[in-house]
Amino acid sequence: MSPRLADILSLIAGLAAAAGLAALIIQVPPAPLYKAAALTLILIAVAGLAAPLWRRLLRKLIGKANDRETAAMGLRFGVWTGLFIASLVLLRVIHFLDRVLILAILLLLIMIEMFLQQHAARKRRARRPRR
Repeated sequence: MSPRLADILSLIAGLAAAAGLAALIIQVPPAPLYKAAALTLILIAVAGLAAPLWRRLLRKLIGKANDRETAAMGLRFGVWTGLFIASLVLLRVIHFLDRVLILAILLLLIMIEMFLQQHAARKRRARRPRR
């Protein structure tokens, strides 16, 4: 899939999730099931809207990287951003939001991303033929 098509699809998914979230908030009374649906829609909306921004930022910062690799990293960063925001909303809903927890969640997501990048680099090195 081309990076441009990935951007368009993620923006469509983000806008559709944002519209669904708005409809859910306006039309439905609060209930535990609807709160879970709202958190899922928040995750999809933030991830879908943040992924193209991350891809463009990564393309500017990295420069020489493969377009598909940059698109995959941008999508992954968008999902991490969505998970971070959804976890903050969840912690706020249960009245457990704290600076230490915010920092811990952020560090956990960064460490997971570092692990995934190291794993991908190890796979790339293993695929390269040795001379």
